[in-house]
Amino acid sequence: MSKKTIIKIASVVLALVLGMTALWACGEKKDTIKIGVQTNTTGHIYAAGDFGEGAVVSYENGAVAVEALKKGKVDCVIIDNEPAKSYVAANSGLKILETEYTTEDYAICFQKGDAELKDAVNGALKALIADGSVKKIVDKYINNSGEALNGIPVKAVDTDKPNLVMATNAEFPPYEYIDGDKYYGIDVEVAKIIADKLGYDLVIENVAFDSIIPGVQAGKYDMGMAGMTVNEERQKQVEFSDSYATGVQVVIVSEDSKIQSIEDLDPYYLPKD
Repeated sequence: MSKKTIIKIASVVLALVLGMTALWACGEKKDTIKIGVQTNTTGHIYAAGDFGEGAVVSYENGAVAVEALKKGKVDCVIIDNEPAKSYVAANSGLKILETEYTTEDYAICFQKGDAELKDAVNGALKALIADGSVKKIVDKYINNSGEALNGIPVKAVDTDKPNLVMATNAEFPPYEYIDGDKYYGIDVEVAKIIADKLGYDLVIENVAFDSIIPGVQAGKYDMGMAGMTVNEERQKQVEFSDSYATGVQVVIVSEDSKIQSIEDLDPYYLPKD
């Protein structure tokens, strides 16, 4: 076989390989963007689904993810809108893209099979939504309207009433956070008025976000509340109450970022047929 023939064969083989590679890659995502998320949140789930797990960098909480963005370790952060506003207000040089990434419903989770507590909470929640109590709490934190904040002591107070133990991740303002020796936030106050209506004392356990569902599953906590979105995977693990709030996932970027709109994320996808 001549040298010329070998070169021709090699060229054909190379062309075939390149063609097959292009076909295989068609419709896949480029792994050229780094997206900061809080571990096991829906922001994490959505980003991994849209861009691939290789594009996602997960952090213990949103504040750490935002710090990584400031240091240039990630290109953007996907997180809930209300916490995003708090982080941007506290960190100059950052902004939230105008177009929302997705919307979702927040609900309370319970151990599978705990229909009694779920039904009781749903009954209380329905009444408290109907009389405007839940809306007042949401407006207080999001629209800065209404009465002064009612903190819940970090240390449980002993009373004669039975406890309702709620697991949360108190690093998610304005839904839950700690200020001094008290818990504050939308979830904290909604849980408190539910507990009051049912005749319980609310006890809050502050844990890592991805420890909430396993703890509820194991019966360690009566319920979990942490701006938690209802999705198919979580519904396999726990029961959910009716929704008490709507959340929005947004994208935080640096003000001088190459990503200035949701549409700017498109270049991180390879062309589709």
